[in-house]
Amino acid sequence: MKNKNTFLILLVFSIWSFALSQNLPKDSIYGNIKKIKEKVLFLTQQENPKLFHNDDDYGHSGFRGPEPTIARFYSTWYSTNFCYYLNHERHFDIKRKIIKDIWFGKKNNFIESYRYLYDKKGRLISKIDSLKHSVTNENHYFDEYGDNVDENIIYENLRLNLFIHNYKKYKNGKITITKKFHYNGSADEYVNHYNDKGKLSYVIYKNPNNWEKSGNGWTYGIKDSVGVTYKSLINEYDSNNKLIKTQSFDLFSDENYKNPVETRQTIFKYQGDNLITKIESSKNFKALSYVNYKYEKNSKLIEEYCCDEDISKAKLIKKYFYNNDKIVKLNYTEQSFNSQTIIHHKILYTYKYDDNKNWVEMIKTVNGVDLYKWVREIEYY
Repeated sequence: MKNKNTFLILLVFSIWSFALSQNLPKDSIYGNIKKIKEKVLFLTQQENPKLFHNDDDYGHSGFRGPEPTIARFYSTWYSTNFCYYLNHERHFDIKRKIIKDIWFGKKNNFIESYRYLYDKKGRLISKIDSLKHSVTNENHYFDEYGDNVDENIIYENLRLNLFIHNYKKYKNGKITITKKFHYNGSADEYVNHYNDKGKLSYVIYKNPNNWEKSGNGWTYGIKDSVGVTYKSLINEYDSNNKLIKTQSFDLFSDENYKNPVETRQTIFKYQGDNLITKIESSKNFKALSYVNYKYEKNSKLIEEYCCDEDISKAKLIKKYFYNNDKIVKLNYTEQSFNSQTIIHHKILYTYKYDDNKNWVEMIKTVNGVDLYKWVREIEYY
């Protein structure tokens, strides 16, 4: 049960942390970078949380690809008292575009590698995703005419008998249409509409699936009908073009299984340019969830409170302390899932730097114990 509770905490609050990490300072890297090799070392027996003992090195969900793994690691590292896993080697060209990315497990065993090729305009034209016994090729083909660009994306894996075709249409650099074609000839189509200031206003989804009465129940899939077309996303902005409300819609279990219903809504409140409150609701969870933020005068995030409108009733509190642009301390307070008692964690971050002022070693100390070390080897052109 302890492992299950740990996993639930990881799942709920790492999602929240990921959403909040956008408010934290960026991890800038200075100089003309050629290669970065980074890895986490566990300094005690405490490693990244797992649901079951036989979960792989990257936890119960396994390795989910480069960018999701990096995003999850960063948010967990800076916004919680525990740690996710990271071990990879990333190569860059002279323009700092990624050309190769190799991922490893805890014993430096090979997990997956990626190679990237770009055209003269810097657009990705080929991605090769290699596992031990399988290779997936992703190729991008562009056709240009005036302000419009068509992009066809082909995914192939001969070993898995996989072939996927996606399509994107751009106008003035913005995606206006996305299509995902299926083996049966149907396609999911999304049409993006923008306001006069260039922000996404709403998305029209042409859903090829539909609900159909079958005996005493309903079935969902491709039917004889033409599918359903509806707005799947609606965004609202204030007079300064800041996002203040977003709504998501989908076909769900409404009374007749015919009409789209709202599945999620988020409201954003600001003070000046700073987001100070985010209010979320969803069809599955009726209660509103609040996240409140506080900032320094220079707009640097210093406090976060979740998940009640009244911050005195917050179940999760984070207070950040900085040295220049680097987080050096996090006071992390959470309510226990089991006992409902409040638990306080004091987290310290200590850095070592190279001659280019990039950090190459960071130790995360939790409640006085050095638990995790994040190391980077940086090679420059």
